[in-house]
Amino acid sequence: MSAPRQPQPRAGSGASRPPLPPAPAMALPRGLGLLLLLALGGPGAAITIPPEYGLHELLQPPELTEQPPEQLVVFPSDDVVLKCAATGNPPVQYRWTREDQPFVPEEHPGVTVAPGAGTLVINASLAGRLQGRYRCFAANALGTALSLEARVIAENTPQWPKEKVMPVEVEEGDPVVLPCDPPKSAVPPKIYWLNSRIVHIAQDARVSMGQDGFLYFANALVGDSHPDYICHAHYLGPRTIIQKEPLDLRVAPSNLVQSRRPRLVVPRDPQAPHVALRGGTLVLECIAEGLPTPAVRWQRLNGPLPRGRVSLENFNKTLRLRAVEEADDGEYECVAENSQGQVHHSHLVTVEAAPYWVRRPQSGVFGPGETARLDCQVEGKPRPRITWCLNGVPIEEVPGDGRRAVREGALVLSRLEPNDTLVAQCEAHNRHGRLLANAFVYVVELPVKILTPDETPYAVVENRTVFLHCWAFGAPAPTVEWLTPGLEPALQDDRAFVFTNGTLRLGPAALGDGGPFTCRAHNAHSNASVVAHLDVKVATRIEVPQSTTAKKGETVTFRCVAAFDPGLAPRGLEWRRDGRLLRETADSDKYSLTGDTLTVAGVDYADQGTFSCRAWTLLDAVEAEAQLRVVGRPGPVRELQVLEVGERQVRLTWTPGDEHNSPVEKFVVEEEEGIFAPGRFVERLTVPGEQPWAPLTLSPYGRYRFRVLAANAYGRGEPSAPSAPISTPPAAPERNPGGVKGEGNETNNLVITWQPLAPGEWNAAEVRYRVQWRALEPALGRWREETVGGPPVVVGGTPTFSPYEIRVQAVNDAGKGPEPLIVGYSGEDLPLVYPENVGVEILNSTSVRVRWSLAGPPRDLRGHLRGFRVLYWREGWVGERARRQAPPAPPAGHPGVLTVPGEASGVLLGGLRPWSRYRLQVVVFNGRGDGPPSDEIRFDTPEGVPGPPEELHVERVGETTLALEWKRPRHPNGVLTGFLLQYRQVNQTEWGLPDEISFPAGTLNTTLGRLAPRGRYRFALHALTRLGPGPALLRQGSLLPEPVLPVLGSVVVGEVGEDFTVLHWTLAHQANIEFEVQYMSKTTEEPWRTSGRANSSLGLYRLGDLRPGTSYRVQFVGRNHSGERVAFWESEVQTNGTLVPSPAGGFATEGWFIGFVSAVVLLLLLLLILCFIKRSKGGKYSVKDKEDTQVDSEARPMKDETFGEYSDGEEKASGSSGRSLAATGAALGSDDSLAGYGGSADVQFNEDGSFIGQYSGARGTAAGSSGPEPSAAPPLD
Repeated sequence: MSAPRQPQPRAGSGASRPPLPPAPAMALPRGLGLLLLLALGGPGAAITIPPEYGLHELLQPPELTEQPPEQLVVFPSDDVVLKCAATGNPPVQYRWTREDQPFVPEEHPGVTVAPGAGTLVINASLAGRLQGRYRCFAANALGTALSLEARVIAENTPQWPKEKVMPVEVEEGDPVVLPCDPPKSAVPPKIYWLNSRIVHIAQDARVSMGQDGFLYFANALVGDSHPDYICHAHYLGPRTIIQKEPLDLRVAPSNLVQSRRPRLVVPRDPQAPHVALRGGTLVLECIAEGLPTPAVRWQRLNGPLPRGRVSLENFNKTLRLRAVEEADDGEYECVAENSQGQVHHSHLVTVEAAPYWVRRPQSGVFGPGETARLDCQVEGKPRPRITWCLNGVPIEEVPGDGRRAVREGALVLSRLEPNDTLVAQCEAHNRHGRLLANAFVYVVELPVKILTPDETPYAVVENRTVFLHCWAFGAPAPTVEWLTPGLEPALQDDRAFVFTNGTLRLGPAALGDGGPFTCRAHNAHSNASVVAHLDVKVATRIEVPQSTTAKKGETVTFRCVAAFDPGLAPRGLEWRRDGRLLRETADSDKYSLTGDTLTVAGVDYADQGTFSCRAWTLLDAVEAEAQLRVVGRPGPVRELQVLEVGERQVRLTWTPGDEHNSPVEKFVVEEEEGIFAPGRFVERLTVPGEQPWAPLTLSPYGRYRFRVLAANAYGRGEPSAPSAPISTPPAAPERNPGGVKGEGNETNNLVITWQPLAPGEWNAAEVRYRVQWRALEPALGRWREETVGGPPVVVGGTPTFSPYEIRVQAVNDAGKGPEPLIVGYSGEDLPLVYPENVGVEILNSTSVRVRWSLAGPPRDLRGHLRGFRVLYWREGWVGERARRQAPPAPPAGHPGVLTVPGEASGVLLGGLRPWSRYRLQVVVFNGRGDGPPSDEIRFDTPEGVPGPPEELHVERVGETTLALEWKRPRHPNGVLTGFLLQYRQVNQTEWGLPDEISFPAGTLNTTLGRLAPRGRYRFALHALTRLGPGPALLRQGSLLPEPVLPVLGSVVVGEVGEDFTVLHWTLAHQANIEFEVQYMSKTTEEPWRTSGRANSSLGLYRLGDLRPGTSYRVQFVGRNHSGERVAFWESEVQTNGTLVPSPAGGFATEGWFIGFVSAVVLLLLLLLILCFIKRSKGGKYSVKDKEDTQVDSEARPMKDETFGEYSDGEEKASGSSGRSLAATGAALGSDDSLAGYGGSADVQFNEDGSFIGQYSGARGTAAGSSGPEPSAAPPLD
């Protein structure tokens, strides 16, 4: 068969091979397939005749289709049939040779040739006389083909020669060999051992058959004695089975059987090296005798046994190596061993090979002037000898003309001529076999024809490579040339390249390369040309989608924008995930494809991967990729195991689950205790994410299961499956209950309490508590005890506040807990001691330091010292003292209270009012209550800065004049020395200094002139004392002439409904002013509510959302010139309908409820009478419920940004002029707190108001000690 022609570069470039033209090779008449040779050029490259060329009649050299076998063995009843058949045109003629001499069948009666073929048939009667070597020759006018040499062997039917068989007699334990020796044949027979009943002789490691057909006994047994061991030989050729005479084996019993070491019986003598043929099968054998029966094993001394190709057979006595390779040569050793020793034997193996093809010569069709090369490369061992024949004649005997040569086993025919057509034979042989191959060289002469259709269109996108085909055929092979649309040689462009098959490669193509390209082909006899039309399109472009990371469950959208050449169709955009095409399906909304976007809904971990967008046309395709990474909480851990490593010590191990693209930060171990808390897993401990194990110590009497969950940056994953349960035995309690206390709730008892152990700490099914106590004073008493199930234990009849030793011990059925010891005390009583040496140190106008000491025996405390309380009363201004003729009576109000915990000897008392008179007492308190107060101390606070003026009114009195009027501060905090007024125009820059005017203390109004017409001003008014200005009161004033409040003519009520009313008004002066409409019910207590905003120019307003049959007060609210909100009209309205009463029959009408309310009223009245009597007798005050908040006014910063802006709402909320100090501190929003205390050191307080509070009653009441503050102002000097 001829091979296809390989295209060759003409420009000397190493360019890649182009695609071949689309036409396949043709099938020539009578089966001659001329295929294109693909060898890369050089001598011997054949041509093909494609079907498009239209050549129908072509001569064909002979090609053999059937050949005789290399060896044919026949028997007397078999004819000799040597097949030989060939194809060719003209028809083929056959001839035969025997022993290299011509053999004419007609000269031998009984020898015939099959009609229409060369098959030779020899009658069976002549087979013995005509055996030998035969060869077939098939020839026509173009050459002669030669067959393989066949060897004919004639044999007679095999028969076993008559022989006298003697019994085989041995003693028990001796080795035995039963021979077979069948008649020889060219085809060795298959051997079987059977008995007379045609039953196979059982074989095992002791008894087995060798490759020679002998039956070997490693040691004989008495049971082996049989008279009918029969060897059968099966000859496959004559289909005959013959048998040897039966062998009689007699084994005599022996009492002297002795063990012996192995001895090899096969191989019998030293052997020559085994020769194995490449590709064949190697069989090595070792059979040993001995007692006990030896075992055989194999090994290769120069390497391992070849894997996959070695098998051990016949109870390891035979090694079979299939498909032998050259690397299998070497030394193979068998070892036979038993308890008495071992024996070795080495088989030296040499691998040789019959001749085999490396490159077989191929037939081919060539044109005149070309060179034909027939390669014949053969390998083998020993190296084969190669000979060439031409048309069956040895090449040495054919006359030469200098154009024929044999080079390195290849036959080279140069400068072919039409009459050089021939059939060549390459034959190789060594001692293991021979090879023969026929190959023809057919020389033809054909005109040029271009097989590629004319006017073929081609299209390519820019920057891609295009191939323009020009498949030309002729003999000799034509030369191909390409011309550009400008009729210039295409090879002048460095981007162009022409292959030997005529294809033009142009690339990368540019948009201007389009047009008609011309291909011209010619040889010595003719020429031809075709035109190819090239169209260059714009390349498809794509925008790369962005990779993304998403949490599980989110929706992800990828966008892929593609740009196509408008002239390219069809075209499209497709998405793939990990190479798999994505499509929308009706049963799933996972993927949505809309235009150039892909939406992945509810991403899961299985959705992550590579998403690629591919924009395609018929000419090109571009692709871009984006990665989807799904993150989330980690998956559950696997393979949770619990290992016991000690008493109540376990070790948990597990295999981490999927991290889901976020590293595990920690593992959480959860525990279930199945006895006391079944079904509830609680967190036991956490371990780092790189530690997949955890040690645990378990409590006694528990049934535990564990589970583990992993946590990463996105949260905790699902827990693992629970582990197998593990139980621990009961044990004595390991700890006693905590929080043991001994305190009395009466003066003559002791209440012992504790915090019971949690069930997990019982260490048993139940726990009890052994409670012991004894008195420590006045003398050590004896222990008393009681065992209970839980607290408390009440001990009665105890002296007041006496110490006791207390023990509370946990007890269960397994034992007792540790020995505890706690000191407790019996019930407390009110202290009998009071603080002494009370003193006050003035620090500033709002703070003093109070000091004291505590004398008397500790027993007079009659309880634990819990702390001290400082009680203080404000009695009025310092300036009021001169007007009083007698000392003031004690105030009726409640005192301020400052609680100091612990053993303190002093405290900082802040939040006082400057320039005020105070009195003060200190009491000590224990767990029962307060002791008697200390002696009373009086002191005055120094002068401070004043509060803001109480009011400031601004009124426009002219185009450039404003009138101001104000009131004195509610809290002067000293002797007023005057007022300071600061003002500036609102629209002026804030960087300048404001204008200032000072006024004496008695001046409460002024008029400012020469102001900017229509200007707006901001005013800040400060009150002054000797210590400086106080905070400012801020107001704004305007010189705008237009009114800020509408002037109404009349207001009437129009339409009235059940839940609304309409108000109508007229204006005295036309204006467009907005104002608020407010209303409140007259029948219920409620504040003014704003309904909405109205405009004076509209003349009406609908007031809605009212209740039926209800009276309301209605007012209009606007802003005056100073910006203050003022009401400028008020009236009453009544809605229609009836107010629906509450349902009758409620519990308020029941008799029992009326009686209960009456009883409560009487009880409250009785309590009020008792309180009044107690206060009139000067009783102690209760200070435990509420504390007063104190504020240090000097520590309050001023807001300089707006001249110390003061919130006027604070003053309005303060109520009457008799507002208490505590209320003032609350309005200012600052509380003092105790910063530290203990020992005899002074106790400091911070601003948060800790431990400072009202002594009793609600905040905001009068703090003065002598009733309401006088309305008269203090003196100014």
